[in-house]
Amino acid sequence: MPDLYKGIECKPYLISLSQIEVFQKDSGTSPWMLEKISSSWKDEFNCNFALPLVCLTDREDTYHLLTGLAIYEAAKFANIEQIWVFIIAAQQAVIGKAIEQVTLQSKLNQRVIEPSDVEDFLSFLNHSDKSTLMSIPGIKDGYAKLILDNRKYNSLEDLKHRLGVKRTLKWLKAYKEPKV
Repeated sequence: MPDLYKGIECKPYLISLSQIEVFQKDSGTSPWMLEKISSSWKDEFNCNFALPLVCLTDREDTYHLLTGLAIYEAAKFANIEQIWVFIIAAQQAVIGKAIEQVTLQSKLNQRVIEPSDVEDFLSFLNHSDKSTLMSIPGIKDGYAKLILDNRKYNSLEDLKHRLGVKRTLKWLKAYKEPKV
């Protein structure tokens, strides 16, 4: 395995679901979301893009699931036999710190905003009614009224100038995120 950091060896690997031991039985992910994820595996991609973390156990060819229980559940739901995982071979204390970093860094792994995303978002703001605007997390009644009162938005810069930079980018990111 490649030694990426001091004390941690890791490698992406395709393993069988039967090789993964799981102690927590339910991730709390809705059946609707599990179905949505699993159907994309069956119909389109045939693999998972998010890699759960696993670590070695005392038993040969058996891995302990550290993160990604919902991915594991979706794979079982789809009757997928194997999933991609990120195997970490390190002491338990080091793995705990690695999981903290995965959680922290995953928040930074958002989709890149493309020009077409901005165009779609501007169109959404310019043509939606109040209740539809409020379907975006962070847009409440007062902000929806402000958006309606300040229409027409011609560019992202125009939008930022009139409604605020942080607020605008937060709404754009929320608009891009799949509705869970």
